[in-house]
Order: sequence, then structure tokens, then C-alpha cells
Amino acid sequence: MGQTERGARTGSPAELAWLRGMDAYVAGEYGQAEVQFRAAVEADPGMADAWLGLHALKVEVATAVVAMHTHRERFGEQRAKYGRPLNSWYWLGWWVQLVLETPRDLALAHASHWLDGRHLPELDAALALCPPAEQDAATRFLLACRAYLGKDWQQLLRHTAGLDDDALLGVEAGLFAGMARVRLGLYAKAEQVLATALVRCRSEHPQRKELRYWLARAYEETGRTPAALPLYRAVHQADPSFMDTAARLSSLAAGEPLDEYGGMTARLAGPVVGRGPLPDVLPPIPATAPPPAGPPPAVETEREPEPVPDGEADPQADVDARAADRAAPMRPAAAPEELALVLAELESMVGLEPVKRQVRALSAQMRMARLREAQGLPAQAPKRHFVFSGPSGTGKTTVARLLGRVFAALGLLESDRLVEAQRSDLVGEYLGQTAVKTSELIDSALGGVLFVDEAYGLTNVGYSKGDAYGDEALQVLLKRAEDDRDRLVIILAGYPEGMDRLLTSNPGLTSRFTTRVEFPSYGAEDLARIAEVMAAGGGDVWDEDAAAELRSITGHVREQGWIDELGNARFVRTLYEKCCMYRDVRLVELPEGPDLAELTTLRLSDLFQAYGDLADGRG
Repeated sequence: MGQTERGARTGSPAELAWLRGMDAYVAGEYGQAEVQFRAAVEADPGMADAWLGLHALKVEVATAVVAMHTHRERFGEQRAKYGRPLNSWYWLGWWVQLVLETPRDLALAHASHWLDGRHLPELDAALALCPPAEQDAATRFLLACRAYLGKDWQQLLRHTAGLDDDALLGVEAGLFAGMARVRLGLYAKAEQVLATALVRCRSEHPQRKELRYWLARAYEETGRTPAALPLYRAVHQADPSFMDTAARLSSLAAGEPLDEYGGMTARLAGPVVGRGPLPDVLPPIPATAPPPAGPPPAVETEREPEPVPDGEADPQADVDARAADRAAPMRPAAAPEELALVLAELESMVGLEPVKRQVRALSAQMRMARLREAQGLPAQAPKRHFVFSGPSGTGKTTVARLLGRVFAALGLLESDRLVEAQRSDLVGEYLGQTAVKTSELIDSALGGVLFVDEAYGLTNVGYSKGDAYGDEALQVLLKRAEDDRDRLVIILAGYPEGMDRLLTSNPGLTSRFTTRVEFPSYGAEDLARIAEVMAAGGGDVWDEDAAAELRSITGHVREQGWIDELGNARFVRTLYEKCCMYRDVRLVELPEGPDLAELTTLRLSDLFQAYGDLADGRG
């Protein structure tokens, strides 16, 4: 007797659904597996192993992690009862991937979930339920990540002690440990740790740039400029806007020392007027009680750093590459005529009234922010990253280009260049390669707009253990969206259901892509108007009968619910192009050749034949 049949006799409906989900999962029928795992959690919301199945499919990942942890006493219940192995994987911190299979894994995955969203009270509570730090390297690593978020460099040092040689955690731990030592002025020890981590860091590791930067800082602070310069140059070549690298290169070339904030040291006594410290990249986070973690190991010291009183700036808080907590100064705006031209082009688009209103509002907010800044008033940083949600053929790419021109016209981007990409442009053939490929694509878009179409393809539910490649690309996108937000606009686009799934799968997306623009399907009149505009643009006209039939066709495909499948404006363009083809076929048979009117007129017979090709048996 098979396990599913046995479950039907001995188990509940939820268990039967779980067994069917497992059968489908093993067979590679992932859509059916999702249906059955969903049925299981609907019948029994506490069935942690059904949530694990959804997590393995990368469906509602955040919800699944929380649900599994809420019902952690049942985690493994069905797997043990029926002898069915099942696991998933998760991100530990920002760059390390681990298997999710045991209760220990679940505790760590739950803490990592709150870490990724930077929900610190929940993170602290979750860390308290992880294995003891003195017994588990992964827990210590998460505590190090927590210290990093809180800018507690001494705690960061304590929690990374001994992790440098860990096969999985060593590179990231080495970066943390070296950075903390530079922040605390322990430069000699920082050199040793950072140099070791850099040797172990393969070229495709995303930490390579940061390791070079902090090692260069350590060299510079100890007077070893010749050793620091090539490292700064390598960082600057990879990312010209990375932290204060450009300023440090300039000052070293001029022989001028930089102060701890990345600016030139004042030559005269007295305060430096009109200049504050450069922004620290992490958003300011209120201090919370440190999570219970047991006694941390002792930390070596070269000199005792001065404590920083509460409320004063951290003297080492020059920059941190993982995010930016203030917007960079706005660039000079272009001529107002350019902005007016862009908005006029937007208004000339057929339909899309909700989209136009939202883009006009965004433009107004950015313009007022510039005026407030010019008056010395605090100005809210403009929204930089967007989700465009709508069926195909509704103008998402066109509006993305216009939005890029708005940013450029206001001086918020260097150019209006738009780089289009899909999943295949982001993911590599193996883990690790994807991070490099995604970073290179983002580098090519710096100063402009990166438009990722069909972005939901980065959460492919068709992979048996989740989509590690797509998730790797998303992690790089999220990090660079934060690090480069003053030089880049990222737009994630796709049909609504897919974008809902994408946003649900990764809590980091909803916190960074906070503005969603909904593109509705075109109505029948709008579709007919688009056809008229396209024909006029091609030097053609529809005759009276064809124009009337065109409205009948667009109304019919709308009423039948076919328009999204046919592609909205894309359907109209294809219809127009086929009409032109059939018109040309008709005219070439004329014995005396067509006159000008015939060459430019689309008739009812042309439209009938064109629609017949596209209707594809729909009627």
C-alpha cells in the first residue's frame, strides 16, 4: 500500500493533502504540490511541515517561516510519521545560504527573517530562541549581524571572534571583524584579518569590494599610502560611488590627509564651518536591549577606545556600504522645458489616467523637494525604486522611460538611459556567478534606470528546493538598491499576480520598493484610439467601415476577457501591422497600380483578414 493511500486511511484530510503535495513535489509537479500544501495548511494551519513545503516551493516564504516557527513543536511531525524527507534553504544574514530541515535550522531561519527586514525587537526575541551562541557558530554570526545593524563595533568584534576560519561564514565574518577594528582604531589587527579574508574571497564574492576598502583604510591610517592606493583604485574602478573612495583617492594623490569622516583635515585651528560628517549608510536605529547570548569571548585590544556618550555621533561613522540613511545632494536641474516636454508626452498617451496621476504626483513631490532644499528646509528623499504592476502591453516600459526622463530633468539622475533586463540577464549558471552577473548589469545602469521586466521570474516555484539563483539575484538587487540609491532607479515590472507573489516572497522588497504603480487594462475606446494613433503615425487612415468594425472588435475582445492574453496595445499594433500587410497584398493585384489614397487607406476586408489571424479560433 502506498503512503498516500495509507494516509487516506489513517490520517486527517490535511495529512492526505500533505502526502499528495509530497508526491507532486517529488514528481516535479510543483503547481499541484502548491495546491496540495495550501490545502493542508487551510485544513490545519498548525501543520508546520505543510508550511515547509510552501517554503521549499518559495511560495509565501515570509509567511511560511513565521508559521513554521509559531508551530515549531510540530516541525517534522509529518516527515517523521510518514518517513518523507523534505527540506528547503534560507539566507543566514545577507550572503550565506543554509539548509532548512531541523528545529535548529528553523530557529536560525526565523531570526534571519527578522534580520532581513530589520525588525529589531522581533529579531532580538528570535535570537533568544536560537541555540546558545557559545555552542553554535551560526547563532554567533547572527548576533554579529545584529551588532552591525546597531553599530556596536565592540559587540561585533566579540561575536566574530573565532569565525574567521569557518568554511561558510569566514569571509563575511572577516569583513565584519576587520571593519569593526578599523572603526575602533585597531588598525594592525584589522590589516591581518582583512588581508586573510581577502585572500580567501573568490572574485565572484560580493564582499570583495568592501574588503578592499576597509583594508585600504587600515593601510592609510597607519601611513602606508602606497599599499592603500591600489586597493582604493580597484574599489573605485568597480564602483566609482562606493562610500568615500573617490575623496580618499583625491586627497592621497594631493598629499592631503583625510579626517575620520572622509574630508580633508583643517589646516588652521578652530572648527570646520559648514560641513558635517558624511552619512553613515545604515538608517539610525534606536538602541534596544542586547539579546541574551551567553558570555561572549574576550576581545584583544591595542588601545582602549574612548566610549561614545549617548546622543553623540560615532567618531568612526564615516560611511558604511550597506545602505544610506540620507540622500546625496541633488544635482543641478536641467532646463524646465525638458520636464514640461516629458509631462506633455505622458499626457499624450492614450488612457492610463491612474498612471498619469501617480507620475504627476511623483514629479510634483520631487520638484517641491528641490525648492525646499533651496530654501534650506528639510526635504524628503525622493522615491527611487518602483513596482510597475499590470498586464502586458499596457505601457509599463514606455512610462519607465518617461519616469527616467523626469528624474534626469530634475537633476536626480545623470542621464535618462534605461537598461532593460529579465531573469536571464541576471542569473548565472552556478551560485556565485549570479551575484557577479547581476552586479555587472546594475553597474551598466548606474546613472539611469534599471527596468526588470517579468521580475516575478526571480522567484521560480518550479525548482524542487527553491530558486537559489533567483534569490541570489534578488539579494544583490536589494543591496545595490540601497547602496546606489542616489545613482540608480530600479523598476520591477510584471503582471499583478506575479508581482504579488514576488513581493510576498521577500520582505526586503516591500521595504525598499515602496511605490507601486498599477497599470490597468485598456478599455475598448482606448484600444480603438490607439489603433488610430498608430495608423496616423504610419501615414495611414482607417476608412469609415474599418473604423466602425475596429471599435466592434476591441469591444468584443474586452467583453470576452481576452485582451490581457492578447497583449492590450501589443494586440492593436499587431492587428494594425497585419492590416497593412493584407492591404499591400490586395493592392499589388491592381492592374494599373494604386493611387495615393489607396496606398494609405486600410479597409474592412484588410481588417477582417488580420483579425482572423489573431482571433485564433476565439470567434
